[in-house]
Amino acid sequence: MASTRSINRSHVALAVLAASILVASVIPVPSATPQTDPTGTVATTTLFHIAGYATLAAGGVVAVARRGWVARRRLLVSVAIVVAVALFGVATELLQGVIPWRTLSVAEMGLNAASALCGGLLATMWFYRPVE
Repeated sequence: MASTRSINRSHVALAVLAASILVASVIPVPSATPQTDPTGTVATTTLFHIAGYATLAAGGVVAVARRGWVARRRLLVSVAIVVAVALFGVATELLQGVIPWRTLSVAEMGLNAASALCGGLLATMWFYRPVE
């Protein structure tokens, strides 16, 4: 019973994270928002993209890893989750292209997809590592 409840909580958490990413992608960015990190080397939005999409993909893989499926099925579903998160990142950028106060960025599409891949890969490596 506890595992079912935790899976439901993880699905809710993932849905909230995805909704948060979507909302953050379409609202106007205040002009007072810092444009770079404290060192001045990395754009703030880049850090948000990496954190958001990597966490979303990793969370999806973790939710699947906790199910009692055979390893091959879990791995295939994990790949599907990473692809879905990457496509979600592309879709949010396309949506920004039609919003007057936002801009479409092909580079950010790639960043979203790469972040989803890295987050999913790290979670997959963690949960599917050989047990000694």
